[in-house]
Amino acid sequence: MVTTEKVTLTLPADLMATIRSMAPARGQSQFVAEALRAYIAEQQRRSLRERLIAGYQASAAADTEVAAEWAYVEDEAW
Repeated sequence: MVTTEKVTLTLPADLMATIRSMAPARGQSQFVAEALRAYIAEQQRRSLRERLIAGYQASAAADTEVAAEWAYVEDEAW
């Protein structure tokens, strides 16, 4: 069972008007919750992507060195 917590938010009037036009009268809380979940998931994906890029860039020189050391084995295979 999902527990809920009642909160009070202050939103711009135009944003709330859009929510009211898109969500049924009794479904606005669910609409906002789903939008927040989607936003959080996107932020987490973006953060992971940035960490992966930083990690790959940090190890690029070492990876290139290892590849160069073993290049002769690859050449022999051809």
